[in-house]
Amino acid sequence: MSSTVGRNSLIMASGTAASRVTGQLRTILLAAAIGTTGLAANAYQAGSMIPQSVFTLVSGGIFNAVLVPQIVRTMNEKDAQERLNRLVTLAIAILLGMTAIMAIATPLLTRLYVGSTNPDMIALTNAFTLWCMPQIFFYGLYTVLGQILAAKDHFVTYAWSSTGANIISCAGFGAFILLFGKANEQPLGFWTTDKIALTAGAWTLGVAFQALILFVPMARVGFKYRPQFGLGGFGLRAMGPVALGSLGVVAVSEIGGIMLTRIATSAPELAQLFNGANPSGIAGNATYQNAYTLFILPYSLIAVSVSTAMFPKISRSIADHNLDEAAHDLTGALSTVGLMICFFAAAMVVYPEAIIRALLPSVSMQETMLISYALTGLSWALPLGSAVLLVQRTFYAFEDGLHPFLTTLVQYIVVIALMIGVSQVLQPEHWVTGISYCVSIGSAVTLVTMMWMLRRKFNRHMGGATVALTYAKAYGAAAVAGAVAWLLKTPIATLFGASITPQDGHISWFAAIGIAAVLTIVLAVVYLAALWLLRVKELADMLTVVRRRLGR
Repeated sequence: MSSTVGRNSLIMASGTAASRVTGQLRTILLAAAIGTTGLAANAYQAGSMIPQSVFTLVSGGIFNAVLVPQIVRTMNEKDAQERLNRLVTLAIAILLGMTAIMAIATPLLTRLYVGSTNPDMIALTNAFTLWCMPQIFFYGLYTVLGQILAAKDHFVTYAWSSTGANIISCAGFGAFILLFGKANEQPLGFWTTDKIALTAGAWTLGVAFQALILFVPMARVGFKYRPQFGLGGFGLRAMGPVALGSLGVVAVSEIGGIMLTRIATSAPELAQLFNGANPSGIAGNATYQNAYTLFILPYSLIAVSVSTAMFPKISRSIADHNLDEAAHDLTGALSTVGLMICFFAAAMVVYPEAIIRALLPSVSMQETMLISYALTGLSWALPLGSAVLLVQRTFYAFEDGLHPFLTTLVQYIVVIALMIGVSQVLQPEHWVTGISYCVSIGSAVTLVTMMWMLRRKFNRHMGGATVALTYAKAYGAAAVAGAVAWLLKTPIATLFGASITPQDGHISWFAAIGIAAVLTIVLAVVYLAALWLLRVKELADMLTVVRRRLGR
């Protein structure tokens, strides 16, 4: 990666790290307030996810594929201020309209996403969704303003504002716990307006802060927003196919997401109906979402930070027809991300129980085991999913929405078929675990297809073979390191007085931290040694940079 991309990636990574730390605190408080299984947990997870899913449709089809590239191009125009005013006004108008429509359609969206016939579940999910729905507007505003700042190489507030959102949400959950305690088994009548406001409402207030605070650095870089209307001069009509292709990507993804949510949400209810199981002991949508929250930590810290910093530079290189530089930045980013992400993937596959207990101390041991099964299924393909993000962003830099749509269509045809198979073959108690493996297989299919298609954009000189070799070596090193850590897992757990078993296991929070710390050190030493023995060039390059900086 270039020094500019590296510096901006570091800024984004530091902000993302702070956001993930505070976000993890929020998750701990969320689990302490409403648990990870049961009525409230599943209803809240669905209700908070629906607005984010709707925004993903908007951001994928209009913002990331159309408005963001136009922002980069607009910066070089003489009338940049006027053009940016019109772009921001257009974005605000679209977001306000979309938010209003989706708020009216909340009951229909709830029925679509929640595969439950329980009227209490539907009613509570409706309430949470309505309180979260304004987030569509503020997420969109955050995306547009953030990309303007990114195009001007001002990343600090953009990277750190989500930390403020998490703190506000933490305050809401903290107040809820102090006032009402844990409410995972409370009936529908318990959930009055004040309680929903402290949970869903506080989160929406945090997202609003995250977006609106960006107007401060915008003014500092010389951009003072004034509402202006007009669509001419942007080439938006020519970008139509890109928008349609990108919209197709997220539409297909959301169809898969709806199927996943419906299957996961219905699992506890059907396990009780068919097998007489206690719903509070069955993995459902909340279990999957908690596993996904942990799974996404390294993805957000590394892959999202690098792609956010990389995208404006690659867009400029492609706009200048400098394909060699664009390919160099892409392959460098892919290799660097792959090496780092493989380490985290190995950790989450080998000792997920200790990680979960360390990061979610408010969950029970039973909940820990349920989350660990889903986390393992998701994590083995984490490096592949991270690479997909970088490659997809590169397609959009080429103003190509068709190929990402085609690959995503293939991905979710595979994932949906596998999830349906899981729901037919396995008992409801195991649906969430099966779903997690389906999602990972989909990531693998997508990456192979995308890389094959992207080679043509670079006239078959993209360095794909080098990237594939780096990933193969990283996976090999992670397998060796993971095997060593797995062999030491039980003795180390015993040393800390813990027992990691599906039945009657126990791990205290301090023991979980100790087990995770020791195994992480073992994993890191063996992983780096294996990479060194495999002569991974990117590792040598990283070490060279570190030596130079230490030698200053």
